Amino acid sequence: MDFIYKYAILQVVPDIRRGERVNIGIVVFKSDGLDIRISETRKIRAITSGSWDSEIESFTSSLSALDDVRLEGKARLEAMTVIENQFSLKKTGWFRARDLESYESTITEIVEILIVKPRAVRHSEGSSVVAEITRELRRADILASKYDQIESGKVFKNYTVSPELEADFAQLNSAFHVAAVLDLRSSKPQLAQAALKAVVLDRAEAANPDRKVHKIGVYAAAPARLGELKDNLAILRPYADDLYNWEDKDDRHHLKRVFYDAYNSHHPILK
Repeated sequence: MDFIYKYAILQVVPDIRRGERVNIGIVVFKSDGLDIRISETRKIRAITSGSWDSEIESFTSSLSALDDVRLEGKARLEAMTVIENQFSLKKTGWFRARDLESYESTITEIVEILIVKPRAVRHSEGSSVVAEITRELRRADILASKYDQIESGKVFKNYTVSPELEADFAQLNSAFHVAAVLDLRSSKPQLAQAALKAVVLDRAEAANPDRKVHKIGVYAAAPARLGELKDNLAILRPYADDLYNWEDKDDRHHLKRVFYDAYNSHHPILK
């Protein structure tokens, strides 16, 4: 026989001024009381640099004390809202389980999806911003192969612009389009990377005095994080004629149009 369990996600706002809300656990409403699972406090420490163990213990104890198993559904949850402050119960739902094994496996799945801190993405060739742009260019059939010349109008990846520097992408038509890509999706992107990309754009222009050089800065960052990444962008911005955020839908569209339009209008450069 299947049993139906209602649950809510335990959230906390460590710093009211910042307003950042993180999921730290799950509360299951069982017929004999609450099953409270706290599984993710690292995200709190990442924001506050301090331990919240005592606050969490106090709050969960208050939850258990206020719980009234005689109440049904929404009323049972509402009875606990009197202690809401920086903690709250959100994202309610339910699941079925026929035995302890299926009960535990379902909770584990919910925790993995809604609570556990995402693992840091290793920006390998398959997941980096450069790789994502590369896939878009290949899909449009404008990515240069090893047999193509820069005069082909196609987009070259890892194009050498000076003896020790490579642009992430380069394309030649009536102008020399040079793109430097800055991935800001990691938790603590280094300012040195922004500086390196700025140098690439600067050197590309200096190395091509007889060409019109279109310097393109591309970065990838969630719009909500732009404030904390202002120093990284301040380094890159002065060296770019155009700056696009790959995580922004409109910016992504405009960046692809730069490459597509340049290819469609290219002509062979006469020696």
